[in-house]
Amino acid sequence: METVSAQTDLQHEIESLPLVDTHEHLHKEDRWVGDGPDVLQDLFGNYATSDLLVAGAPPHAVERLLDSSAGDLGSRFLPVRDAWEAIRLTGYGEAVRLIAREIYGLEELTVEGLEAAQVTLTSLRRPGERLRLLREVARLDHVQIDDFEPACLPDASGLDFFLYDISWEKLASGDVTGLDVSCVDELRAVIGGVFERYGRVRSPSRRSTRTSARWRGQSARMTKRRGPWRWCWPEAT
Repeated sequence: METVSAQTDLQHEIESLPLVDTHEHLHKEDRWVGDGPDVLQDLFGNYATSDLLVAGAPPHAVERLLDSSAGDLGSRFLPVRDAWEAIRLTGYGEAVRLIAREIYGLEELTVEGLEAAQVTLTSLRRPGERLRLLREVARLDHVQIDDFEPACLPDASGLDFFLYDISWEKLASGDVTGLDVSCVDELRAVIGGVFERYGRVRSPSRRSTRTSARWRGQSARMTKRRGPWRWCWPEAT
């Protein structure tokens, strides 16, 4: 009995821990509210489609599954239903089932259930709901987003929740700064400049202040050696 109790306590502890999603590709909230997914796109707009293809779903059927303009929910889901039944216990399949159960209350995917879930999704696509789902239902502390572009504006719906990557590859190529980087020290100085500019949005710690001073010195040396350059990010406030 003690072992069962300990396992239960451990399970509760694990389930209560906040997680950090360290790699995501998320649109901003206004895109999700105004032009967001339908329920099939929400469930299968991930790597589960690769499993569907491996399980024998025709490629054109998988394409239609994710195309909200290709027909009603039933006509898009039924052609891949057999493949779905084959993959529902894979890792990606489990992710789909978790979304279906936790967000839409579906234990099985049926046409009738999907139609009801679409009504639920429509009600969720309003300001603040996406953040609530990720923070309170998924219990995420924050997400780290690869926006594919370093010059990205923050998501105003959750400034401390939706955090963005710095693309070192683009910084090194000069696409952002206009300065070609030829060595690690110069890349370090460029990245330091990003933190110097945008670290001022938050109260800096002593360590970050010292670090920024060091980056300022390196950036100044680079500017003197290679000429002036500017960030293409909007000015910090």
